[in-house]
Amino acid sequence: MCMNECRFCECGRNSVYLSFRDNLLPPEVLLTLYCPHCRPQAALDRDTTLEDCGWVLEYDVKRAQAYFDLRGFKQRATPEFLFDEGYLSWQGLAPGDEAVNARLHRRLEPLVRQDYALYLQTLKTEWTAHVAGLKEAGWRKAQAT
Repeated sequence: MCMNECRFCECGRNSVYLSFRDNLLPPEVLLTLYCPHCRPQAALDRDTTLEDCGWVLEYDVKRAQAYFDLRGFKQRATPEFLFDEGYLSWQGLAPGDEAVNARLHRRLEPLVRQDYALYLQTLKTEWTAHVAGLKEAGWRKAQAT
């Protein structure tokens, strides 16, 4: 089971849901989150930050490494590893995916009772189109699907 947390960006305009694979790392490993609006405030450092379509995540990589060492992980903690392997990254493929998913299910809910096969096909088709849009936009996790 993975822990999830809602976190606001530095300017407070936007929030995202984050996922913590295996509950290995505490939320404090993400020092700062910058949305595209407050991104100019971010000091980009390859050793501690990761950028994804205008969002910047600043990690406490040393703290993450300490948790990895305690668990006997041989992998070196880097922003890319933390994000790409899901130890501290978006819940879903991009910020807002949980809301897109909820809206899609609410909109298609009447089909569940009317034609379940059509519901499943429509859900698959629309979610596939959503993921294709994320890939086209360059979202990091979507690229890996």
